[in-house]
Amino acid sequence: MPTATRGAAAVILLGALLAQAPSAAAYEPREPSGPYVPPAAPGGPVVPATTPSTAPDDQAGPETDPTAGPTPTVAPEPDPAALPAARSWSEVAQQVAETSPGDISLRSADVAQQSTQVMRCFKLEDENYCLGLGFVDKVPSGAQLSEAVSAPAVSAQDRAADGSVVEQDIATGAQSPAAFVSERAAMPKTARVNAELEEMQSAWDGRDKARALRLLDDNGNPPPAQPTSPTPTPSTPTPSTPTATPSTGTPSTGTPSTQSREAEPRADGTVPPPTPPTGKPSPPPVNPPAAVKTLPASKYIMKGFQTSQEKGYWCGPATFQSIDWADDNQKDTQASWAKDLGATTSGTAISAMVKQTNLKTNWDIAAGTYIVQNVGHWTTQKFFQVHQNHLGDGAPAPVIEHVQLLKRYFPYLAFNHSGHYQVGRGYDRNAGTIGIFEVFNERRFNSRGNVTDGPKNIPASALFNATLANQFKNIGL
Repeated sequence: MPTATRGAAAVILLGALLAQAPSAAAYEPREPSGPYVPPAAPGGPVVPATTPSTAPDDQAGPETDPTAGPTPTVAPEPDPAALPAARSWSEVAQQVAETSPGDISLRSADVAQQSTQVMRCFKLEDENYCLGLGFVDKVPSGAQLSEAVSAPAVSAQDRAADGSVVEQDIATGAQSPAAFVSERAAMPKTARVNAELEEMQSAWDGRDKARALRLLDDNGNPPPAQPTSPTPTPSTPTPSTPTATPSTGTPSTGTPSTQSREAEPRADGTVPPPTPPTGKPSPPPVNPPAAVKTLPASKYIMKGFQTSQEKGYWCGPATFQSIDWADDNQKDTQASWAKDLGATTSGTAISAMVKQTNLKTNWDIAAGTYIVQNVGHWTTQKFFQVHQNHLGDGAPAPVIEHVQLLKRYFPYLAFNHSGHYQVGRGYDRNAGTIGIFEVFNERRFNSRGNVTDGPKNIPASALFNATLANQFKNIGL
C-alpha cells in the first residue's frame, strides 16, 4: 500500500476510536447532585430542606480522597428555628417524617450522635417539644442531649464515709435516656416514625396545657389578667383554637374503649397514628392561666388504691395499675399493663405512661390531656404549686412522678436505685409535702431491704430534686 494511503487510513482509524470514547463514560456511576428532598404532602406546607449530617440510606456520599482517613460525623444540634412552627397536625406529621433519620446513618452513629437524631425538637405553635424529654422551656443543646444519655456522675452524697460508692440495688423500671435512644434507634424507620408520631399526637393535643404551665411564674402563679376587648380587631391577634372540644357529657364509669381505628398507610410507607377510640369524650380545652381560686390547705385523692410492683422493673405497670384502678374501680393486672405500656427489662417510657393515661382512663377529662412536661428550668415553688393546682382544684387528678430513687431524697430506702415512677396523689401546704404512693418494696426483692411501699409524704423540695436527679427531668400531668 502506498505511504500516503497508509497515513490516511491511520487518521481514519484514530478518529473512529476517539469517537467511541464518550460512550464509555455512560457506564460510569454518577455521584448524586445533592440530598434527597421528600416531596411535600398534597396541600401541605413546603418545608425548607436541611442538609443531613450523614448521607441518607441508599445514597452515595460526596466524592472523597480514598487515601484520606475517615471524617467524623457530627449530628446537628436540634434547633426548632430550622423548621417553621407547626400550626396544624398535618404540619407536625410532615416535619416528624421528613426529619427522622435513616436506619443506616442512625445505627452507624455513636450514642451521643444518636441522641441528637432521636430526641429531636419541634415547635408546636408557641411551645417547644423534644421527643423523649417532653415540653421544654428552653431547647437543649446537642451537648446537653449527649450528657443526658451518659451515665450520671456519682454525687458525694452517694458515697460512704470511706469514699466508696453506696451500694446500688436493682433497677426499678423507669427507662433511662440511653435506653430510650437505643430502643428507638433499633427500630426500623417505619416503626420509629410511627412511634414518634404517636408521641407527638399527645403533645399536639396537650399544647394548650403546656402553654398554661409555661406562663406561670417561678412561684407557680399565673400572669396578671389582661383586659380583653369584646370584639377583636385586626391588630389584636386572636388566640388559636384548641383542637379538643369541650365535653358536655359525663365521664363513663366503666372501662373506656381501648380499640382504635387502624389508619391506611401513607405513600411513603409510614402509617399515621391510630385515631382516638370512640366512646370517650374529648378532654376540655385548657384556657390560658387565670386567677387561681383558693385551694384547700391539704388535699389527697385515690385513698385505698395503692399497689406494689410485682417485678423489679415494673414500677411503670404498678404505677399505672394504681392510676387506672382509682379511675374505674377495676384492678387490671400489672402484666396486662406491662404489655400495653411496652415495658421491658430496660423499663417503661414516660411517653407510654402519658399515652395510656389519655387512652385508657378518664383522668384527662378532669385535668385536660396529659403531657410529658420537663421541669429542668422550674423552681421548687413552681413545682409545688403546680402539684397543688393539679390535685387541689375541683377536678383533681394524679401526677406521674418520675424520679431517681435515691436514699438522700427518700430516707425510707436502704439502698439507692434507678429511675422510678410514683403516683403523685396529694399535698399538705402547711407541711410543705407532696403525698405519693410508693410502689416499690425493697424487702420484696432484697432481704436486706426495708419495707418501703405504700402512702408517703415527701418534702416538696426533696421530690423536686429527685426529679432533677433523673436524667429526663420530667413528669406526667
